[in-house]
Amino acid sequence: MQEVKIHSICFRAPDLKHAPKTVKLFLNLSSLDFDFVERAKPVQFLDLTEADLEATSVTPLDYLKFQRVQSITVFVKNNQGGEETTQIGFIGLFGSTKESSNMQEFKRIAGKAGESH
Repeated sequence: MQEVKIHSICFRAPDLKHAPKTVKLFLNLSSLDFDFVERAKPVQFLDLTEADLEATSVTPLDYLKFQRVQSITVFVKNNQGGEETTQIGFIGLFGSTKESSNMQEFKRIAGKAGESH
């Protein structure tokens, strides 16, 4: 799995009162449960405002903490309107790969050059 660097995140929701407000971000953890995420210290804590949820808004992350990302767990604690349910229409992550792939390093495993599968 290739690691990435992430510098920003954005959230979009179909309805502002159901949009996320308090968010915890955890990195590179394969198995989590609700007890863990409720009490554990996240890599970054977000307290989103209505402005953070606008169509052109992007929330910057602590770039130094997001240098070797293989997976992100997003825990939404509550929403903007204190509603029973939270709705998320889109989560966008912005960043770059740590290393680029060199196509010259790939080896042919079958067939001849130019031959289709």
